Amino acid sequence: MSGTGEHRELREQLGFLALGLLPEAEEPRVRAHLDGCPACRAELAELTPLAADLRLVDPARLPGPAAPPRALGEQVLAAVREESVLRTHRERRQVRRSRSRAVLVPVAAAVLAAGVATGTTWQLTRPDAAPAPAVAVERLPLTVVDAGVDAGVRAQGPAVVVPHTWGVEVTFAAAGFADGRTYRARVRTADGASRPAGEFLGVGARELTCDMQAAVLRADATAFEVVDEAGATVLVLPLPRA
Repeated sequence: MSGTGEHRELREQLGFLALGLLPEAEEPRVRAHLDGCPACRAELAELTPLAADLRLVDPARLPGPAAPPRALGEQVLAAVREESVLRTHRERRQVRRSRSRAVLVPVAAAVLAAGVATGTTWQLTRPDAAPAPAVAVERLPLTVVDAGVDAGVRAQGPAVVVPHTWGVEVTFAAAGFADGRTYRARVRTADGASRPAGEFLGVGARELTCDMQAAVLRADATAFEVVDEAGATVLVLPLPRA
């Protein structure tokens, strides 16, 4: 038997063979296939009587193609008119939405500006939104280390420690860092290692607020430190483990 693709091709020729319309050049190939393919021989046996009946049909007496229903044209036009009305409705609705945005955006901007001017803040949430999970924020005292040029450093209140899923965040306010000098923050871990938590420039006697972050989980952190350019420790914040 021939391959699948060739078998399909030769099988499609059986109708022409039964009707006597198969080109002479193709007939030997189809006949050779029939010798080794019982399925095609059986199909040809079924087609041969039908071919004989088809030869008796007079094409001139066959009915012509059926005419489309009389109402088809009106149905098509009605569908086109309906789609046109729907499109116009959608376009008008889009215009109304655009006009609404044009009015609401300046109003919203004015409201926000008024809030900024008066110190008012708003929180926009869905009425059914689940409350955010509580975060165990800590307020811990900073220890200033009296070291050389940084002897004038003063902590302005306790530091705020916020645990996150990605690490720990420490925010503190202080003054007296040497103007223009670079200070680096780090977080120490229980195994004695340290991870960088950011850096900042000193501004002299002026107070500054720093928000430092390290890729260390709060449960693994034991201390937060600020060191100067020489590596001397300036601030220490012990982080007691629970």
